[in-house]
Amino acid sequence: MVSRLLFIIFMLAWAATLFSQRYHVDRTAIGKLKDSRLSELSGIIGASFDSTLFWVHNDSGDSARIFLVDANARLKAVYYLEGVHTVDTEDITMFREQGRTFLVLGDIGDNRGVRQHIYLYIFEEPHWEAGKEIVEIPAQQIRKVTMRYEDRPRDAEALFADPMDRRLYLVSKRDFRAGLYPIELSSLTDGDFLILRRACDLPMTFVTAADMSADGAGLLIKNLTQVFFWQRRTGQPLLDLLGQQPVVLPYHPEPQGEAICFGRQNSVFYTISERPLGLDAYLYRYKIVPLD
Repeated sequence: MVSRLLFIIFMLAWAATLFSQRYHVDRTAIGKLKDSRLSELSGIIGASFDSTLFWVHNDSGDSARIFLVDANARLKAVYYLEGVHTVDTEDITMFREQGRTFLVLGDIGDNRGVRQHIYLYIFEEPHWEAGKEIVEIPAQQIRKVTMRYEDRPRDAEALFADPMDRRLYLVSKRDFRAGLYPIELSSLTDGDFLILRRACDLPMTFVTAADMSADGAGLLIKNLTQVFFWQRRTGQPLLDLLGQQPVVLPYHPEPQGEAICFGRQNSVFYTISERPLGLDAYLYRYKIVPLD
């Protein structure tokens, strides 16, 4: 059994090397986490109004809040969600609707696979006023969406929005082949209850984060040790895209790295991690460079 497991690990590592040969990735640590409140970061998305700012959040055990940090990982402001109690917030994404930008906070984690319901919290992207460090987002401005899986509870840590088909997608974590679950954006209102139905399987496990570029042309899915990258043709359906073999980008695993997002350019992405056992954690910038 052990020898078989070692063989599988070897083959996965070999495949990652093979599929990463199309690209080189330059990694730069651009900021070190220092504020004690940024202890278990699990999600990241770039602010729509400033390419040097990012929305991040902690996972289980924290209150219902998000943080705004700059490109040096310095905390700029904390935003509390009034009237919201979260269990295990694992990812954050955004979408545009009628000229406005909305954030989606996914309370979707379930390490033991026992939660009968998981939740999305949707609210307009907050404005940032320099010097205002604590802000409360009013309860009446937050849409709560309750969800359950069609078959059984499961853990999930990845959520992304597709601007082409106007859907959110949740990706399960602990399945041997991760599951993709679509959520219609156009009809989401406060108090909605949804049944999550699996649309397809993905060729990876232990998925911890995902993001789609603002133009819908690039998709990143990350697990603990690898980053998978798809490039999309104009008008290509997402399920057709995911039927293609992804490129495994060169990536240096972080201590419990659980967050990823694109930059303004599709050739740039960022990661940030938790700080387990007091280890240092950084905001990293990656530049994807095609090989000739």
